[in-house]
Amino acid sequence: MMNRIEIIRQYADGIIENMPKADERKEAYIHTYGVAECCALLAGKRGPDAELALISGLLHDLYAYKSGSYSCHSQSGAEMARAALKHMKITNDDEQKIILSAIYHHANKDLVHDEYDEILKDADVLQPFLNDAGSRIFHLALPRLNHLRNELGISANPAVYGSTQQNNTSRAGIRQQLADIAEMLASRKICGKKSNQDFMDLIHYYPEASAFNELIHGWCAAFVYHCCIKAGMELPIKSPPASCRFAGVGAWYEWGKAMGYCHFVKDGFIPDRGDIVIYDNIIPAENKPEDSLWHDHIGVVLDCRPDQLKVAEGNINNKNIAGILMREQDKTIGCYLRIPDDYQYDGWKYDYKTGQVRIEKY
Repeated sequence: MMNRIEIIRQYADGIIENMPKADERKEAYIHTYGVAECCALLAGKRGPDAELALISGLLHDLYAYKSGSYSCHSQSGAEMARAALKHMKITNDDEQKIILSAIYHHANKDLVHDEYDEILKDADVLQPFLNDAGSRIFHLALPRLNHLRNELGISANPAVYGSTQQNNTSRAGIRQQLADIAEMLASRKICGKKSNQDFMDLIHYYPEASAFNELIHGWCAAFVYHCCIKAGMELPIKSPPASCRFAGVGAWYEWGKAMGYCHFVKDGFIPDRGDIVIYDNIIPAENKPEDSLWHDHIGVVLDCRPDQLKVAEGNINNKNIAGILMREQDKTIGCYLRIPDDYQYDGWKYDYKTGQVRIEKY
């Protein structure tokens, strides 16, 4: 019977082996196993459980390797690992929380979290310098490297990159970009089939092999998420306080309420191009499960007329096709989300274990 480290290794190898480019596979193997070994080394030196630290190292970048995206990859990676560990049944709840917290926070090298989180961050910084003492390092991670040099007595001559100034430039026009992309993609009349590359592109963020079967005839929210990412938004596949992934309409509603982005017609709100519309029981009863919640569909507003909306939608009426259509402004409109043009993702500031804001500088 395989031990759990071997189970994790087989899982990681299966993802890396499917990366399309040989040089990227090589780098992924070196980094994954190097970070995992550094995690075990640091845990052995500092006291925490080396096995749990090693597992976090093996899992920490798999979302990026699977999806091809490093945007919010630590937060999305924790969600991917959560589902994987649940399926494997090789860790208890406390162990999972330790591993997932480390993955969730590992990109925040300028912040301090718990001991396993810090081990993974340090291992992620340390690994490149074991191969090349002149490796590049982002400026916010340099204090960690300096600490590791003192702690471990290693030599390094890092090439530091990145501005020392915070970039506060707003993303002007993000709603316009969202509408343009949604309009372009919906006009292609994407069909939910494996043979349709546009469809496979918009579900590739969800890393499980079951994603296609789970989203078929239920991908309107996945369409909106894909359009948001293509418009330049940073948003992991699941973000506090949403209880589910952005592949579900409920996540958009929960997130929108928490962020203050929800607006209602009864309050005098007038929608505009680039707003997101969440519908209230618009899908025919015969086309959805009996226990569906009121927020059963979602789309991107392209134009607002006195009594109608022009909307880009995926999976129109759960018929497995995208398109552009006119919708009546009636009781089927649940609410609108208006994402600010200067939106910047800030989910990183929430502690994975507690859900509370935690910003402790390194």
